[in-house]
Formats: sequence, structure tokens, C-alpha cells
Amino acid sequence: MPNDSETLQCSTHGESSVTYVCEHLAENPAQRWHCDYPGQDTPWPDAWCDRCNVEFLKQGEWNDANQGVANIKLFCASCYERSKGESIAFADPASRKRWSAFVSDCCKELEQKNEQLWKRLSLSSYKRWDWNQDTAELVFSNDGVPGVVARISFVGSLSTKSNTWLWAWANFSLVDVIRESAIAIREYGEKEGFASLTIPKWPATQEDGWHMAAVAARVLGAEGAYRDLTCDSWSSLMFPRMVERRVRNHAETTVYDGRDYSQAA
Repeated sequence: MPNDSETLQCSTHGESSVTYVCEHLAENPAQRWHCDYPGQDTPWPDAWCDRCNVEFLKQGEWNDANQGVANIKLFCASCYERSKGESIAFADPASRKRWSAFVSDCCKELEQKNEQLWKRLSLSSYKRWDWNQDTAELVFSNDGVPGVVARISFVGSLSTKSNTWLWAWANFSLVDVIRESAIAIREYGEKEGFASLTIPKWPATQEDGWHMAAVAARVLGAEGAYRDLTCDSWSSLMFPRMVERRVRNHAETTVYDGRDYSQAA
């Protein structure tokens, strides 16, 4: 396991943090990676392939008896992320077909949810929207007066600069209150064998980004989704369940969580 002070000089990416992978992943990353999920202190956990995992399980650890099998290679952090992202291609035809059908169903469902949500709350009538990760709220407003305040969960972000998708559960620049709900998406991916939900960062198009939003809406039981567009990326936000009415500064504000309390005083 590398420490924070360990770096190497990559011919492509320059000076970078050191990461460790077995020689088989280094040669062919499009296969199953055995490693922990990234953490704030361990963003690039040591990784090895199926073949090496057999030897790891025999010993229950890496030691002098089995470490020669892995023949560990050093990667820079960027090469590690790129290679691990390529492992998304590792799936049998049956799994790909099942994944494609699931995504298609989720997209149809989200389209219907968003159409109903936008119509119900008249979201198109607002000139401005702002979201705050510390409060986990998305505010739609007109001339400084909030009209709809939505409770949100952060799902992930698509970089149109690097053409990659990054799941919120692996983005430790986000505060926990808005990031942690995305862990349920990863857990669903583990259960169903959907690699796109369990690989932290992978090559993606804008279409892929919206597909992930649709899948997340299904898994989290969200009422809808919203995209935060910036110059070189966009982020996917979920509206979880629950709703109430609130009066703020004598102006009626709809606070949206999913259930309708519009008849309440």
C-alpha cells in the first residue's frame, strides 16, 4: 500500500502518486479487478486479477509464499484510474443484454417521472436554480424569491473534458450528506452484477451520464432527476421522496421531497 509521500514520474502524466496492480491487470485491464472500494485515505487501493486472487485466497493475505505470482507493477494514479475504467468492458453477452434492457426501462420511467414532476411543480416557470451540497437542497426561484426547494441527493458527474463518469460514492470532495445515498447504487450493482455501477470512474458519453441518472432514480426510488450543467461537466441530482409546504418571508414556497402536502395549511 503506497503512502501519501510516494510518487513516480509517469511518461504520460508526469509526477503522480504511486499505485500497485498485478502484472496481469497491467497487461490487460479489461477483466475483473479484485480490490477494495476507494476511500478518502485510499483512493487507489491495491488491485489484482482473478488468477492472482486464487493465490491470495489460499493464504488469506499477500506474503512471501504468493506475492511472486502477482508480480506487482507500479502505475501512476491517472493510469490506474484509466485502466480500471477499461474493466467496464468485462461482461458476458447475457449480462450486457440484461443491463441494456434494465437501462432502457429506467430511462422510460425517469422520462415519465420528470414530465409529471415538471408539470406538477411548474419548474419551467422559474428563472433561476441553485443547489447547495451542505444543505442538500436545490432551490428554484424568481427574482430572489424561492418557489420550490427540493431535497436532493448527488449521484455522479460527467466530465465532457475527459469524457468520464465519476460516481458520487467515489467523489470525496462532496460532503457525506449528499454523497452517501449513492452507495446504495453501488450495492445494487454488486447484487445484480452491473459493473457500470461498481466501477468508480469510467469512459462515458453524455448519453451514459443520463442513463446513470435514470438507473439511480430507479434504485433510490427518486421522484425525478436534474442536471447541473457547467462549462466542462454536468452533475446528476436526485429528488428523493417526501413533500411539505413552507412559508418563508411571507412568500409561499414548496419544499419538495416526494409526497404531496399541498392541501395542508
